[in-house]
Order: sequence, then structure tokens, then C-alpha cells
Amino acid sequence: MNFEDYTLKSSYSYVAILVALIALGVVARVLPHPPNFSPMAAIALFAGFVFIKRYMAFLVVIVTMLLTDYFVLGSLSPEYFASETMLVVYLALLFPIIFKGFLRAKLSGPRVAMTAITCSVVFFVSTNFAVWMFSPMYEKTWAGIVLCYTMAIPFFHYTVMGDLLWSGLIFGTYYLVKNYYEDAAPGFKSSLLFSNN
Repeated sequence: MNFEDYTLKSSYSYVAILVALIALGVVARVLPHPPNFSPMAAIALFAGFVFIKRYMAFLVVIVTMLLTDYFVLGSLSPEYFASETMLVVYLALLFPIIFKGFLRAKLSGPRVAMTAITCSVVFFVSTNFAVWMFSPMYEKTWAGIVLCYTMAIPFFHYTVMGDLLWSGLIFGTYYLVKNYYEDAAPGFKSSLLFSNN
């Protein structure tokens, strides 16, 4: 189906989705969970797809990350914002938004799965490279970077599982709600949400 088939009729629906995605991200990241088994890539992927205004997708990811990092770390210090590694993590979690056009052109299960796995790979490659580059944990040698990626492999399957599962749940829930419940709710269009980027 084309993206137009999934466009929501009410701007209240978009606000509700924004709040729901942030709440889901906060709860899922704060509660105990396997390493890297997070809905953040799936949230970014879906936010990029569903929000016509691109800033809304960026807002969801950044607000969720700042809130959860605050709860986990207890504060957001200047050192936190100056960390090159943390910057790479944030950029890697914003990366899924680039698939917006690809998913809008034709939304399907295989496309969602393919983009979710791509996001997992990009997160794995970029964040571990940042750990090697900016952390004192590993020597800045070929052996050091190989060791860095080798040590991260046991966590990679959690990333893939999390991205696939959460993407399936989020997109699947949206599909069901859009097709079976929205027709019963009148709404209006707001230029804040419906105008082009």
C-alpha cells in the first residue's frame, strides 16, 4: 500500500502517537531488559514513516533518549553532551528516519524487516567503531578494532531481535488501529502536522 493509504485524519492522532512512542521508549529503556534489546530503532523507523513533519520524528527520538539517559545516569552532565561516543549513539538511533520515503512508497512486512535489520547493522558498526576510536578500552591498532568488534558480537543478536520484534509490534499495531478504529473518530487537519517538510 502507498503512504497515502495510511495518512491519519486527525492531528490529535499524531499527537497521541508522539506521546505514545515517547512513553514506550522511556518505559522499555528504563525497565530491565537484555542488552541492546531496545525499541529505539523501531520507534525512529516508525516515527520517520508516520510523521509528515520530519522534526516530529527527530523530537521523538531525542526526547526519549534524553529522558531515559537522565533516569539511568541520574543527570545529564556537560561531559555527557561532550562525549563523542554518545553523539554517535544518538546519530545511529536517528539513522532509521532516512527510510521514510522507502517505507512510504510501499509499506510491507519485508520492507519493515529489511530496514530494521539494516538499522541493527548500522548501529553495531558505528557505535562500536566509536567505542574503539574514542574510548581508552582498546588499542588504536588493527588488533584493537578487531577485538572491539569481537567483544560486541554477543550483543548483536539482541539488537537484531529487538529491532525486528519492536518494529513488527509497532507497525502491526498501527496497521490494526488505522484500519479498524480510526474511521469511527472524526478529526481535523492541522498545518503544523500535515504541511510538507
